[in-house]
Amino acid sequence: MKNFLLRSRYWVLAAGLLLTAPAFWSCNSQSSFQKNLAERENTLKIIDEDTIQRYLQRNNLTSKATRTNSGLYLVSLVDGNGPAVTTGKQVTLKYVGRFLSNGAFPGSTGYPASPGNSNYPAGAIFDNSADNRTPCGCVVFTAGDPAIRPGFNEGMLLMRKGDRKLLLLPSRLAYGQLGSVGIPPDSALLFDVEILDVQ
Repeated sequence: MKNFLLRSRYWVLAAGLLLTAPAFWSCNSQSSFQKNLAERENTLKIIDEDTIQRYLQRNNLTSKATRTNSGLYLVSLVDGNGPAVTTGKQVTLKYVGRFLSNGAFPGSTGYPASPGNSNYPAGAIFDNSADNRTPCGCVVFTAGDPAIRPGFNEGMLLMRKGDRKLLLLPSRLAYGQLGSVGIPPDSALLFDVEILDVQ
């Protein structure tokens, strides 16, 4: 009887090890996935930074640009003197959205994070508030709304009534690696934003 109990314990131990082995394997593959994801994100940061810097240099805007800790760049075109945009305020604004890049591609760093999409050339307009068919050609957003792209939200919160700024968003602050309808994955974007009112 003792031998039977001892053997049963070994069988239970062996079965337990067999059942937990896939968990160890999945942890290993998960850490590999996380490592690849981190490498991809770091590569995209380099590509996006390069894309934004090249845009600023080509347009002689480098000295006018400020960079936030998140990687968003702002270029002031007109300084307003109205109330500042703060979280929860209703902001009436005009904007034009353009592609800075049509997705990450090897031209900058040699790493094909995504192939890019020639159907969306850099500089092309992908969105324009004037197309919303409102009398003012404007839209109203709630500042700080999580449904708004992070880079756009951050930029808006650094503006005031009367301001007009360029917001240069790295892909991670725009639509990221998933993209959206009409916006390819890994696209760095530019928004020309004018704040008409803050309430």
